[in-house]
Amino acid sequence: QEIVRLHGTPSAIVSDRDPRFASCFWKGFHKAWGTRLNWHASIKCAPFEMLYGRKCRAPICWDQVGERVIEGPEMIEVTNEKVTVAKEKLKEARTLQKSYADKHRKSLEFQPGDRVFLKVSP
Repeated sequence: QEIVRLHGTPSAIVSDRDPRFASCFWKGFHKAWGTRLNWHASIKCAPFEMLYGRKCRAPICWDQVGERVIEGPEMIEVTNEKVTVAKEKLKEARTLQKSYADKHRKSLEFQPGDRVFLKVSP
């Protein structure tokens, strides 16, 4: 608790990737900071990154960095660009998921008189 207050948030954490250390460390770290890792495989980043075009800063640094304010037509243009990028990434992910599903799909052909099970949902 004192390290962050006295020295700031770490810019890097180096480890030998021992599973026991990594598991305990990261669980404790995220619990203490109250963070959630919302990385999305479909868009290949966190929603915050997609929306703002940068990684989220630690709460300790919020008062140190000012943000440029975007207004009017520029804001609409920037937002539309972000929406376009998100749609493209989601389309790529959907295509990849479909190709994976198609590899494991078996085509079924039925002939008149074949017995089949019919599942009826309530």
